[in-house]
Amino acid sequence: MKTKITTRKIWSRNDNAVNWNQSRILLYFVIVLSLIAVSPVLLQDITPQAFAASQIITIPYGAFDPNFNTAAPQWYLPTAITIQVNQTLTWINQDTEGHTVTSGKAGGREGLIQNNMGQPSGLFDSGTIKPGKSWSYTFTKPGQYEYFCTIHPWMDGYITVNEVQPDPTDADGKKLTQFPLVRLTPDRRYEADLSWEPHYIMTGHKITFVFQFYDNIMPHPIPAHYIFTITQNGKELFRSEDRTQFGGGYNYFRFDEPGPAVFRFDDIDNSGQSVQYSTIVEQMNSSMENMAGMDDMVQPARNMVLQDYLLPLFFTPALITAGVVVFIVKVRKKKPEEGRYTP
Repeated sequence: MKTKITTRKIWSRNDNAVNWNQSRILLYFVIVLSLIAVSPVLLQDITPQAFAASQIITIPYGAFDPNFNTAAPQWYLPTAITIQVNQTLTWINQDTEGHTVTSGKAGGREGLIQNNMGQPSGLFDSGTIKPGKSWSYTFTKPGQYEYFCTIHPWMDGYITVNEVQPDPTDADGKKLTQFPLVRLTPDRRYEADLSWEPHYIMTGHKITFVFQFYDNIMPHPIPAHYIFTITQNGKELFRSEDRTQFGGGYNYFRFDEPGPAVFRFDDIDNSGQSVQYSTIVEQMNSSMENMAGMDDMVQPARNMVLQDYLLPLFFTPALITAGVVVFIVKVRKKKPEEGRYTP
């Protein structure tokens, strides 16, 4: 009995050693793939959003693709960013094709139909940033800046450059230093992430709200129904009922009055669950008056508004090709039958 147990242990140990070596190789392989997959997220996480000396924007894999099922969640990550005067932005190209960072107005997806290649403003231009390379630019004047890629003119991003300002706060005066703000629904079923640009909100200035919903049980972004409301001083100023496309969405708003404001998502994914956020809207100061009313439209990569308009453009050629293939197959099957001799 003792020998039998000893033999079993020796056999099991050797077999486990082989299995362990195989498992270790598989584990290393999974770790490498995971690091490659999450590298854009890691770059954003290790770079504080709130006014570091230099901030990073990544150009993710798939940004070259204008289709709605592109692998890129947005053209630039983040699409909209707030910095302060004399801060530096660095763009890192993690895509498989070259891109540019060029100040001006993008052509947008709809520009593909009209051959609109965008309108450079001449303020800055990176030239072609090859895959794996980066480019930096320091902003010395406050303002709102749009930029795009001249090679892929549907790609656009947005930068707000502010004078040195205090950190934004919530309605209770607590500093907001990390964006996006993450909230879980009361039943912890859904996660809602919300960011607004610029973070420090002032009257008369158009604000870009960017949000994403996640399934908190199987963590991944989801398309979901929602009701988005903005309330200030006890009065509802804005209401939008819509559905996010591929998990993300955006809205724009401009405040006319200072004071505490509440942003709320209701009936997320038709669940009846809600989350809310708050901040203080400040009175615009004189140094920012020249920025009011500027056209700061930013188009995230997945824009549901354009989907119905452009989907036929992308899918019609594929449908025509499929129809031709089916026709050829039927003709080839039919010819032998027609030429077959029947006694």
